[in-house]
Amino acid sequence: MAQPRSVGMENALFKEFYGSGADQSLVNAKTPLASILMKNKSVEFVGKQFVQPVRFGSAVGLGYRASGQNLPAPKSAPREQAVFPAKRAYATAEYEREAIVASRNDRGAFARVTVDEVEAVLEGFNLHMVERALFGDESGKLGAVASLDSGAGTSASPWVVTMSVAGVLAPKYKKKFFPRGAKMDLYTAAGVYQLTVEVVGFDATTLSLVLVSTGSAAAPAAADILYWEGNRNAECVGLKKIAPISAGTLYGISQASNPEFKGIVSDLAAATLAYGDINDIVSSLEDELGVSPNLAICSHNTKAALKSQAEDHKRYNVLEVKSSDTKIGFKGIELMGDDGPFPLISSQMCDDDEIYFLNTKYMQLVMRQDFGWFDDDGTILLRDPNKDLYNARYGGYFELFCSKPNSVARLRNFAV
Repeated sequence: MAQPRSVGMENALFKEFYGSGADQSLVNAKTPLASILMKNKSVEFVGKQFVQPVRFGSAVGLGYRASGQNLPAPKSAPREQAVFPAKRAYATAEYEREAIVASRNDRGAFARVTVDEVEAVLEGFNLHMVERALFGDESGKLGAVASLDSGAGTSASPWVVTMSVAGVLAPKYKKKFFPRGAKMDLYTAAGVYQLTVEVVGFDATTLSLVLVSTGSAAAPAAADILYWEGNRNAECVGLKKIAPISAGTLYGISQASNPEFKGIVSDLAAATLAYGDINDIVSSLEDELGVSPNLAICSHNTKAALKSQAEDHKRYNVLEVKSSDTKIGFKGIELMGDDGPFPLISSQMCDDDEIYFLNTKYMQLVMRQDFGWFDDDGTILLRDPNKDLYNARYGGYFELFCSKPNSVARLRNFAV
């Protein structure tokens, strides 16, 4: 007969089945950019801030001299210090206490009760808190409202809004940014209101929302911005921050004063994307840095359009992406640089009118520890004092650090 087990046994089983969660999050076909950059992670983030010296170019104490002349005066290369705190990303899982207690004496039953929610939490965290954020600008913006079409903001009559496709105030609307049930913050001229996504319409620009705030709220209006709850200006550095349209501040360093600390941006002004545009921006990167990119990443729609173009010439290949000399199994179109071929892969979280080119040796996820389930005092499953539920918490403290931002190129605003 099975012996009764304490709550400590449930925690032991949770750790046994799911560990830290890191192994499940490293390689995920839905999050290729995050998976690749996790290969270059560095778990050395200690203290309140991370400080990293940055050098711009080479020393300039140089010059030819005739015999007998003084040697050039030494002049060091310009230097700054990149300083940034760890960003804090979280996810939570919730389990009915009755189900946990009922399965405590059966390992198989415990796995069946917990595994689906664990997988859902890891998928959501990897997709929305890591992969999507890595394409962002650190602001956390998901989209801008274009217009309010109908509704009163109630469960019976949810607000139906049309999201902007211009991508001026915020990224162009992408349905995958708004999973059903997600809690959102709506920033308006009248204040900040919390919404829950009820339905994502089949129309590519329509999103239905239900207001869950207990206070009064103004109806959504044009130019209002949507964020994940609490994420405004709190997300990790993304590629849009490294290669912004306008120079800003990156890791506390001015990109205007130090243009070498800003990626290359090429705007095609809504022209149709062609392989010549790709060749031009790759050449610009190689001319800027003398190093070829080893990875390009775009949306699935953009990659499909490029495959269709290549089909006319029968000149495209498919290969496995390599990162840190390790195959990780993502498929891509083969592009060519001075250092040889490199892959163009796709991510569902990349905007449809953008392609990023980068060299992963300059990109690093600096972490305090691996992403994982929080087990303070040896306990993962925590009893909610106000509900008949257990909670488990997942996440980590990290930042994306790019030591050479001018090794990143961003091709944007094209027609697919």
